[in-house]
Amino acid sequence: MQSFLRDLRFGVRLLGKDLGFTVGAVLILAVGIGATTAIFTVANALLLRPFPYRDPQQLVSLQVRDQSKDTDGTLLRYELLRDRSQSLESVAAWANDTFNLTGHGDPVQVSVGRVSPNFFVMLGVQPQLGRSFANDEGRPEGKTVVILSDQLWRSRYGGDRSIVGQTITLDGTPHTVIGVLPVGVHFPFVGEADVWTPRYFELTLIPPQRVRQGVGYLGYVGRLRPGTTLNQADAELAVLNRQYREQNATAPDASPDVTMVAAPLRELVVADVRTKVWLLFGAIALVLLIACANVASLLLSRALVRRREIAVRTALGAGRSAILRQLLTESALMALIAGVCGAVLGWIATRGLVVWGAGQLPKGIPISMDVRVLLFALGISVLTGIVFGIFPALQLAQINLQGTLREEGRSSSPGHGRGRMNNLLVVGQVAISLLLLIGAALLVRSYERLLKIEPGFDPENVLTMNLSLPTVKYAKPADEIAFFDEVLRRVSEVPGVRSAAISATLPLSSKRITPMLPEGQQNVPLAQRPFLDIEAVSPQWFQTLRVPLRSGREFSASDNQQAPKVLIVNETFARRFWPGQNPIGKRVVVGRWTEGGEVVGVAQDIQNHGLGQEPQAQVYIPFAQLPWSNMNLLVRTAVPPETMISQIRAQISGVDPDQPVTSILTVEQLMDNSRTQPRFMMLLLGVFSFTALALAVVGIYGVLAYSVAQRRHELGIRLALGAGTSDILRLVLRQGLVLAGSGIAVGLLAALSVTKLMSSLLYKVGTHDVVTFVVAPLSFLWIAAVTSYLPARRATKVDPIEAMR
Repeated sequence: MQSFLRDLRFGVRLLGKDLGFTVGAVLILAVGIGATTAIFTVANALLLRPFPYRDPQQLVSLQVRDQSKDTDGTLLRYELLRDRSQSLESVAAWANDTFNLTGHGDPVQVSVGRVSPNFFVMLGVQPQLGRSFANDEGRPEGKTVVILSDQLWRSRYGGDRSIVGQTITLDGTPHTVIGVLPVGVHFPFVGEADVWTPRYFELTLIPPQRVRQGVGYLGYVGRLRPGTTLNQADAELAVLNRQYREQNATAPDASPDVTMVAAPLRELVVADVRTKVWLLFGAIALVLLIACANVASLLLSRALVRRREIAVRTALGAGRSAILRQLLTESALMALIAGVCGAVLGWIATRGLVVWGAGQLPKGIPISMDVRVLLFALGISVLTGIVFGIFPALQLAQINLQGTLREEGRSSSPGHGRGRMNNLLVVGQVAISLLLLIGAALLVRSYERLLKIEPGFDPENVLTMNLSLPTVKYAKPADEIAFFDEVLRRVSEVPGVRSAAISATLPLSSKRITPMLPEGQQNVPLAQRPFLDIEAVSPQWFQTLRVPLRSGREFSASDNQQAPKVLIVNETFARRFWPGQNPIGKRVVVGRWTEGGEVVGVAQDIQNHGLGQEPQAQVYIPFAQLPWSNMNLLVRTAVPPETMISQIRAQISGVDPDQPVTSILTVEQLMDNSRTQPRFMMLLLGVFSFTALALAVVGIYGVLAYSVAQRRHELGIRLALGAGTSDILRLVLRQGLVLAGSGIAVGLLAALSVTKLMSSLLYKVGTHDVVTFVVAPLSFLWIAAVTSYLPARRATKVDPIEAMR
């Protein structure tokens, strides 16, 4: 212990004596440790930290899959699982919805979580006020009760503790508040909800009779019985799935392709981000490795200065182990100081990531540092201290005592072993930084392709907003049609509005799907028909978004409920089902229609599932023939659309003053939002690669500058013997370019293998894109040449007489 404290005191004095070197090394390490800690904080929150529920390891997501693609479950499936499952202690169902909240302020639309009555009890969540749902409240004849989120309770009702027992109006129906959830409680697999209701057997957009016919809209979460494994649960789910098909042969999800599997609940939340998080963690770990190599290179360069000191200590009786312990203590001390600074930088970076990447991270999971993160920061600090300190320590511990004491410090040489080690560290830095640079360049190329995609419509000066009608107030389809017709009439007459339309979904977003039977296809049961995109639009939709028709006509006002059913298909639909034929006049049976609707037009393909996805087969139906209560208003303006918001709101209020307007965005903003995730990954990996490049450049410069300083005597002799400045310039440049070239070769080989992991992040760019694999290395080589030129130029200015003296 005394020897350790002595080594520690000596290390503190030494680091303080060479303060410039210490600050530089600590800053380099702090950046690497801080960035690694920030990414680990995200990975810990999303992938490692247990959910804050009772026995979270027993919770599973029960997923319904159609040919390996997850789909929504039905009420009939839930009842089968709830009543017959033996491997599951309990099963809960949930669905997302929206209500219009009126009274006690302006009307607003609130997000709703429809859950089975046992949902909160199964998770072990107890309301901070009131109680959970009772079983009889989860029946059609049960009382209409709700539980409020803490956020809505405080923002709308001022945290009034007497709210329990009061009545609030949702979609025109009185609901009794029976509880308020605790602050900070989140359900990321459901999503954020302001209001929770036990009426899980209903959904605003689906008529009650359709719910009983097997329409999918539910998610399932279950709790395994003690001692039950996932494999056992999967085996039972396979049996129950067969029973479901036998009992509900006409249901849309009774196809043999539909299966049920159990998976850890976390998979439902992080499946889409797991690969991205680990990819970023791997990238930032490489940056930390470069930082360690950089500091190790600095320590190797500094080792020459300490050779005489180590030799004297050895001559006075210090053993090799004592020397090694002292040097590693100094490295660990430096790393711990960097770790403290890195933890602070990591906290700042984490806050930035949470704000900057808010749209890319799963909702409802708090991203914050905890004990595990702090222990990680401590562990990574100690590890980096060992990594960057071990090689210089081994070099110094193996010093030649007599030779070193006889040397004149001024003419000492770094030695071949130490020079090779320094060179290897630089080659490693270059290889890793080139790997990151190629990864970032691939994402840049992919993002450029996204920017150049033609969406198939004109996004300029188009404003969108959502209108969700309460089903009690607008109980009949005729009421919904009358409301939207009047809104369109009023909005279209506003000065500055060129046209207005409504649609069930927004551009670039995933559509609603339903089974269809196009003419000419085999007449198979409903469950075996292809599920295709369906869109309800008003006649002005094609004009408003400027989507051209390839043939046929647009919808008209005469395509109403009393008229024969008509539809418009997109080009992909026509090519898929009627290749080489004229689609006009063909018929398509949609859902449970008894007869098909006639195709009256073929529309140009648009990016209907996002900019990075190929257009999918889609059918457009007149809103009057397929009315929905939740629609989007689209308005093309002659002026900046943001200036028209208040006027359009006023026209909607003139039709129904209790109708809230939500999700106000321009179509250009929608397009920008669709690029958010690739832009986020590109910028983040770009920052990492830039940091790695900067560290590698510093490494090359440091090695060459140190080499020039140590070879002044040799360079002076060369000049005295007749070498020209160009010869000296080439000598030093060659050293730098050989190091860079060797690192580039290793980095290219690594990139050819590693970039395959990025295939899911790229759009129309191969993981071995030729342009990227040529431009990135050449750019790096040019930067290395410029970096090498500075110490090479300094070498040419050596005074031969001064150097030899």
